[in-house]
Amino acid sequence: MKNAIEVNIQFSNLMGRSFPNCFAGAYVYMQNTADAMPKKCGGKENYCFGCGCSRDTQSTYFVLFDTLCGKSSLYWRFDGTMSDMAAQIGDNSRVGKWSGKCGTDHTIDFLFGFAGYEYKKITDATAFKDEVVAAINSDKPVLAELEEDFCVITAYDGDTFTSCYYHTDQGKNTQEKVTITLSSDEIETIYTFGNKIAPRYTLKDGLERIKRVMESTFDEKIWDDGIDQVNATFVNPVNDELEKMSADELKGLKRRFTETLTNQFHCHIFGAALRHLSKTYDAEQYPELPDLVEKLRKSVAPLSKYAFNRNDVLGVGSPPQDFGKNVISAIGTIKRTYLKMLKIINEAIDVLEGK
Repeated sequence: MKNAIEVNIQFSNLMGRSFPNCFAGAYVYMQNTADAMPKKCGGKENYCFGCGCSRDTQSTYFVLFDTLCGKSSLYWRFDGTMSDMAAQIGDNSRVGKWSGKCGTDHTIDFLFGFAGYEYKKITDATAFKDEVVAAINSDKPVLAELEEDFCVITAYDGDTFTSCYYHTDQGKNTQEKVTITLSSDEIETIYTFGNKIAPRYTLKDGLERIKRVMESTFDEKIWDDGIDQVNATFVNPVNDELEKMSADELKGLKRRFTETLTNQFHCHIFGAALRHLSKTYDAEQYPELPDLVEKLRKSVAPLSKYAFNRNDVLGVGSPPQDFGKNVISAIGTIKRTYLKMLKIINEAIDVLEGK
């Protein structure tokens, strides 16, 4: 017994196979809006890698889902531990740090509810086969949580499940179809789509989530503690540990601080999502929102330099003290940017509340 559905999935290269990325792939299929594959970038010679532009339907929804669930506003602690908010939105992985796959009920329930679908969560491995068979036979893809990430199951053959998607190698400018075969014992949880319903969560709920995530960076003292740690580690070391580090150890320490600060291109995801917020509200009903969304889009711009030119901006190759001062300066910029963004988000929430 076997069956398959033709689902053209291309996960955005801005993030690995997180739940929002996989959910976007399943969602555009359910909505019958998936793009044809393989896909070139706007008719050019380069293959599409899912940057969140309006020409790629799936990554358009990925950046929207990733941002409204709060994930693209997250920052880690500078000591490498996971913040409380990251644990709530993401997951506490086996290696003790945030994996980014966002496999918590907090995130998953929001995305199904925001998209307007009933869903079922199944953790009993003995039920996986029957649930997958029933879903595929009903022309519905299945979201499956694996040990390290998620995938979208699009076929079954006996006791074997299959997930197919297209992967773009930007460096080589190639796009190939990847096929993953799975058995039930390789899957932790599956999520199946139910009936289409009125959305349980709205744009206002999404903005309130973003607000809570941003406020948590202040409540959890991520910025102030980060400045203290950077100062004690690089600018005014409290011991001679820095002097004893090898070149590779120092490079690794700088990399950790840099990656924490630059937030894995999240500022780009956030900015790209704002271009598509009009999908989530009636501009005639809320005439003030377009101007606020544009103000919000412009407000995030100062963060982009830390994503795209981070090594040069932070002076990764410079002496430790200079690097530390650059990081502290960057933290100050992020704090000021978040405060400005929070003001605009509060204004948008007030508009949606009718104030």
